[in-house]
This record gives sequence, structure tokens and C-alpha cells, in this order.
Amino acid sequence: MRLGGIAADEDLQLARGVLHDEAWALFQSMPRGDRWHGVCVLRSIRRLERAVSRDLAQAALLHDVGKASGGLTLAHRTLIVILGRVAPELLERIASATERSWCYPFHVHLHHAQLGATRCALANCSSRTVLLVRHHETRARALDDSEINPHDTELAALQEADDRC
Repeated sequence: MRLGGIAADEDLQLARGVLHDEAWALFQSMPRGDRWHGVCVLRSIRRLERAVSRDLAQAALLHDVGKASGGLTLAHRTLIVILGRVAPELLERIASATERSWCYPFHVHLHHAQLGATRCALANCSSRTVLLVRHHETRARALDDSEINPHDTELAALQEADDRC
């Protein structure tokens, strides 16, 4: 079976070769589309970079794991795209951190990087992988007061590949 031009078996083998057991369980918890997206990001980085660290490879595969248990449906994702373009402040206002709220998926979308970093840390991913996942949505101008260097080439590669995929 093929997804988006990439063989599913090859994708699984690629991911399994990069992820330790606990990280693999995280990857498996992600919806199929998010898993495919993670593999696309990793393949994209590998096309651009000569050497890809294990930490960056794991971050590429897991950067959206914070969305995995957030209940993001197609309807939520559609509203997120629309509101993100026409009324981003409304998207932030309606997002609710209350898990039982119908607005919780909006919160998950807005905070998935931090949620994913927490999940990666709990799964014993390296501190570098956790850092890359936490900041994969943070653009350079916002990194000045951050725990990460605004000129971090691995973060830049992750963000570029994420945007491309």
C-alpha cells in the first residue's frame, strides 16, 4: 500500500530504525496522516542535510505527537485553517484547556509543540529531541529570549521541512 507516493512499509521501517521503543510507541499513537507527515519531514531533511543527527531524525518523526490525543477532527482542522487565516485572535479565544470541551482540540493545535515535547520527555527522548519538538513552531525572531539559539541549523532544517511537507 502506498501513501502519498511513499511505500507504507518503507515508512514504518525508516521510523522504526530511528526510534527507540518508547518513542516508537509515541509514533504509533499518532494518526496515520501525522505519521506520514513525520516521515515526509524526515525524508525532506535527509535530502537537504549530509548528516542528520538521531535527535533531529526523532524530532522530525515526532514533532506533531502533541496533537495525537487531542481529538482533532477534520472539522476542527478545517476551522483551524480558516480561523488561522481570517481571525487568529478568535482561534486563541475559543481554545479551551478543558479536555472535555468541544474547544479542546483548538487548544491542542495551538499548544501541540509543548504538549508533544512533554510526551517526548516522558518517553525518554533526548533533551535535544525534546527541545526541537518544543520549538518547531517558534520562528527565529521569537527565539531571542528562548532556551535555543536563533541560528540553530537543526531547528531551521526541521521548520523548513515541516513547511514543505
